[in-house]
Amino acid sequence: MIIKFILIGLLGYISTIDERVLGASMMNRPIILGPLVGLILGDLHQGIIIGATLETMFIGIVTIGAALPPDVGVAGVLATALAILTNTGADVAVTLALPFAVLAQGYNMFVFTINSYFVSKGIKSAEEGSPRKMAKWHFTPLLVRFPVAILCFLVVYLGADAANFLVNLIPKKVMGGFTVAAGLLPAVGFAMLVQMMISKKLAPFFFIGFILATYFKMDVIGVSVLALLIVLIILSWKKLVPEED
Repeated sequence: MIIKFILIGLLGYISTIDERVLGASMMNRPIILGPLVGLILGDLHQGIIIGATLETMFIGIVTIGAALPPDVGVAGVLATALAILTNTGADVAVTLALPFAVLAQGYNMFVFTINSYFVSKGIKSAEEGSPRKMAKWHFTPLLVRFPVAILCFLVVYLGADAANFLVNLIPKKVMGGFTVAAGLLPAVGFAMLVQMMISKKLAPFFFIGFILATYFKMDVIGVSVLALLIVLIILSWKKLVPEED
């Protein structure tokens, strides 16, 4: 089991360096991390379910520029691991995810503050024309982030029994509230995403998809194929009818 906890710690570390080293490989998203955690812990099915649930919750949270949103990667790893280890599922994972995300966000702020020193040293090395020193100051920040791996390991190693104990202490009515929250928070995530991308031109298409899925019981694949056909029709129509100057 120790090996599994070490792998989870390394997975948490990888999630923090994804966009800076791996080129935005999506290794910091719960929908990817959840199944990987499930695979490590021997419950891929629950990993997929919990990862997808957390992704819908955090779908509107993305890193843009220098902004530091809650760390959904670390939250996804720890919440999924603890939910599987305590055999509680997505309801508890959703509840655990947000505190972990905010705590990891605070650590990220601390790391970025330290990294400002490495950036200044890297700029100085560039001015001196020393590629070797530049490489050193470029990769040194990765070491500053490694405590995340240790933190993730300790949380799952020491926290599994504690989390299980706390879950058993929670009254059934409160657990029922967690279940309701698990249903509401993904809706909030989608609302955040829609708020960023919605416009007067796109709104009708959004509601058409909603009506097809809700009232006509069309599955996601059917709605996606129909949307693709509508796009192709619009593009063809624009080619046939040139825009007026």
